[in-house]
Amino acid sequence: MDLKVGIQLYSVRTVMKENPVQTLEKVAEIGYKNIEVANHNAASDFGVGFGVSAAQLNEIFGRFGSKVVSAHIWPFHESNFMQSIEYNKAIGNRNIVHPIDFFKDEAEVLKKCEFYNKMGKLCKEEGMRYIYHNHYHEYQKFNGKPALEIIKDNTDPEYVSFELDTFWTMRAGLDPVEVMKKFGSRIKLLHQKDFSRDAVTPVNLFDVVGSDAEIGMEVFGKSYSQDDFTEIGTGTMDIQKIIDTAKEIGSVEYIILEQDFSKHQPLESIRISMDAFRKFEGITWD
Repeated sequence: MDLKVGIQLYSVRTVMKENPVQTLEKVAEIGYKNIEVANHNAASDFGVGFGVSAAQLNEIFGRFGSKVVSAHIWPFHESNFMQSIEYNKAIGNRNIVHPIDFFKDEAEVLKKCEFYNKMGKLCKEEGMRYIYHNHYHEYQKFNGKPALEIIKDNTDPEYVSFELDTFWTMRAGLDPVEVMKKFGSRIKLLHQKDFSRDAVTPVNLFDVVGSDAEIGMEVFGKSYSQDDFTEIGTGTMDIQKIIDTAKEIGSVEYIILEQDFSKHQPLESIRISMDAFRKFEGITWD
């Protein structure tokens, strides 16, 4: 089955902040049918993070034939659980993504696994799917084992799945394809970026921060350059091999494009990525 291409609204976060309704219209008008929400304000906004009601969003996307297929929600815990779930039910989305976490040691990873299982169980009871999304630092090893593998091995597959970010996996010095094979059917979604041919930092970001560094948000944010990112399909990553492997695994439905930073304006950037991504086989835009 071909992978359905989507777009992460984090790619257009700056224009979303200025005019969320118009930006949603533009994203859909460009031709993106499968949308992933990036809500980093979920403590007070239970939707897309920019004050857009479920009815508004449904009306906008209904005009263009687009839909929300996944939502990054931060923070997401019992205090805002039901409000977030009800919003996502109203827009027809069942994939709830935990977008990031940080760990100082194995004990903290294991403690958070208890939380992931708990939230995953609550999501499943509501007909939703709880998914963890990685960056590079989740591959830091504790007692010889990457944190992301500790999460995989200590969470229930019935409750916790993964959205594998292939770019950040590569930035941990790993081959995304080999990691995809290791995680197998636990992977339900893919995040795809691309690595610039003019990148100014090493591919492996542990060469920047050190393998034993305590990585929090500040260290993470300073470890890479905005110039490391380029429009998806224009850089150095072997995206076709990633698509082929995802199809072999069989559990991945969407490959979601995300442009963290660009030298272009956000809406122009996602147009470039759409055009560049069309060269790959095994994908569909519907």
